[in-house]
Formats: sequence, C-alpha cells, structure tokens
Amino acid sequence: MGTRAEPTDALLCLCAHITEGEVLTAIDGGAHDVSSVRDMTEASSGCGDCAVDIEDLIAERTGGDHGA
Repeated sequence: MGTRAEPTDALLCLCAHITEGEVLTAIDGGAHDVSSVRDMTEASSGCGDCAVDIEDLIAERTGGDHGA
C-alpha cells in the first residue's frame, strides 16, 4: 500500500465536498484513474482543480508514477 497510514477527513474536492478519505477508499476499491474516482465519488466533477491531487493519491496509493 501507499505511505498514508490513515485517510483524512480533509476536503480534497471543494465542489463536491469529497474528502481525501473518500478518494482513498475509491482508489482502494479499484479506481485507478481520475475518471474512475469521479464515477465512484463525484470528486473532480466540478471545476477539476482537484484532479492533480487525485492523480497524486492514486500514484502514492498504487505505487505508480504521477500522470502515468
């Protein structure tokens, strides 16, 4: 797994009010790209500013490269 021990309640997507923990749960559930995370959580369905943060979490959680 990634380096984060515990998901946080910090808002990651301000438009949809989605927390980092909700995004990490989606990633752990098989969402391995921004589109899949969006489908599972609605994160990045508004302005899209959080897409880079979601990509970073995916890379961190899955051991992949950012943007790959």
